[in-house]
Amino acid sequence: AVVSTQSTGSNILPVDIRYEEAGRDEAGIIGGIELIEAAPKIERIHINYARKAKKIDIKLLKEAMWKRLSSKNESINVGVEAAVDEKKTFSQTYKKLPLSIPQAVAENLSVPIAFSCLLHLANEHNLALSDSLDLTDIHIALP
Repeated sequence: AVVSTQSTGSNILPVDIRYEEAGRDEAGIIGGIELIEAAPKIERIHINYARKAKKIDIKLLKEAMWKRLSSKNESINVGVEAAVDEKKTFSQTYKKLPLSIPQAVAENLSVPIAFSCLLHLANEHNLALSDSLDLTDIHIALP
C-alpha cells in the first residue's frame, strides 16, 4: 500500500492510503490493514407524526379530568362498604373525557396529552398510578 504521510514535528501521521494499489486478500485485509465489514443498511422507517401544532387548553383539560376522577361512580351499590377503593382506569377516563370538554379541545385531544395531564394531576393530588397485570392500562387510585 502506498501511504503518504504528513509530518508534524516529531510525529508522523498517515494521511492517505491508496487502496487501488494495495493488494487484497479474502480475509478483509488490504495492504496489511484489517478492515471490518460495513454495517447492514436498513430501510428508512416512516413515522407518522403530527405536522401541525395542536393548541389545547391544558388547564381546562386537567379540570375536566379531575372532575371525572374525583366523582363517585353511580353504579356502586349502597350495601358495599365505603372502605373499598374504587379504581378508575386511564382508558375509561380518556374515552369519557371528550364528553366533558368543548368540541375544539376534544378534536385536539390525544393520548399523550391526556397522559401528561394525568401525570400532573397525580403529582398535584397524590394519585396512585399502577399498571394492570397485562400492562394494557393504568389504574388510578385516589388517596
